[in-house]
Amino acid sequence: MKMKYETYILQHPQELKEFTSLLLKENVHSYLEIGCKFGGSLWYIATRLPRNSRIVGVDLPHGDTSFKESLPPLQHCIERLKGLGLDAHLIIGDSTDKEIIEKVRMLGPYDAILIDANHTLPYVRNDWHNYSVMGKLIAFHDIGFYRKEGLPPQKKPIEVPIFWKQIKNDYRHMEIRHDTQDNGFGILWL
Repeated sequence: MKMKYETYILQHPQELKEFTSLLLKENVHSYLEIGCKFGGSLWYIATRLPRNSRIVGVDLPHGDTSFKESLPPLQHCIERLKGLGLDAHLIIGDSTDKEIIEKVRMLGPYDAILIDANHTLPYVRNDWHNYSVMGKLIAFHDIGFYRKEGLPPQKKPIEVPIFWKQIKNDYRHMEIRHDTQDNGFGILWL
């Protein structure tokens, strides 16, 4: 089964490219992605990191009814990353579950962590609290999300911008934003 993971990238292409360049500049060799969906961004980033890097993905496929078919491509992505010589791991479950947090901790610490899972404020806050202690560089996706008037509301609110605004000024930080409506990476150095 050959897959083109580029078709599964859910981030703005220029933002993802700049974020990945930052990870390379920061000499990242261990990367945790919380919320991988189909594995598009995980594949893009992991295949650009050094071949001996540790890659860990955490996801809850089928947790969001809009992505019911995400598990097989995500599993395939991890297997292909292993075949490329990366120390790749997939942890399936709710990122706020104590058992999942412990599994992730056992594979850490991490040079960089991307939080891109459930985008509601309680989950974003919990993922920050649970995982920021495991990394040096913590990034959030969707810091620029908003809905113009007249557009239908989201089924689940995207509240990452609220949390980002609350914490960013307490740390050295940067934003990567090119999309005019959604997306955007917010990065913190701890």
